[in-house]
Amino acid sequence: MKTLTFECEDNYEAEKLASLISVQKDGTVWVTGVATVIGNEVVVQLKDKSSHAVVLKSSEDAEKLRKLLSDVFLGRVVVRSSDSSDRKAEIVID
Repeated sequence: MKTLTFECEDNYEAEKLASLISVQKDGTVWVTGVATVIGNEVVVQLKDKSSHAVVLKSSEDAEKLRKLLSDVFLGRVVVRSSDSSDRKAEIVID
């Protein structure tokens, strides 16, 4: 297992990211796609067809999140858990 850390703009954004990528009862995550990345903002699509933006501290963190979500969608990695603390979201993957 590996833990990836994403520094967000504030605590609210870190909590939102951890919540959106949290593992559901069926082992999947709510996020189904990345709509776009604009600078340090990642817009994700959810299972219910809604879209939500997550504002990260840097464009590097935004690109790292885009890559992680792409790997999740392609089945390359599996999200095991997520949590947030002090403007940071931590995602544990296999």
